[in-house]
Amino acid sequence: MATASAPALRREGSAEAKEEAYSRKMESTEEIVDSANKSEHENLGPQEEPATFNPLLRACLTGDTEGVQQIFEDLEDPDHEKANRLLMEKDIVGRGLLYATCMAGQSDVIRTLARYGVDLKDKTARGYTLLHCAAAWGQLETLKTLIELEADIYATTSRGEKARDIACRYEQTECVAFLDWAGKSGNT
Repeated sequence: MATASAPALRREGSAEAKEEAYSRKMESTEEIVDSANKSEHENLGPQEEPATFNPLLRACLTGDTEGVQQIFEDLEDPDHEKANRLLMEKDIVGRGLLYATCMAGQSDVIRTLARYGVDLKDKTARGYTLLHCAAAWGQLETLKTLIELEADIYATTSRGEKARDIACRYEQTECVAFLDWAGKSGNT
């Protein structure tokens, strides 16, 4: 049985030996992480869209007005035939795609959709309009767009609240000021 000499034992416990062991351990860890990252990125290739995917929703929320126009105007677009159905789909309380578009502050998309005849005076089951939605989310430019497109500034919810009341509740002071101005100046 061979025994290590005293200088060899001192070397194993030395700072040099510890540093070398640490370096080997780190290299091994880096290899594991690199391997995991590679396999993770390999799985990020093109994915098939789920059957419930709404391409109009993506275009609206990202402000892709050209994408919205293409879906409505391009007869070859696979989503053209279902565009109006996609636009009219609503959740359980009656909010459709336009409500999400207002929340996201996509005024140009709202203007584009208005050209295709969407109902900007649509209400949810509780009477909320697009104007109420934009006011709650503090989307001033969207409020301006909706007023320009003749949204009803005096529309009330089932609780009797106007868009201004909603903006006030959520402390959207710029929206409150604009709605006050629009109401006084008759810009409805």
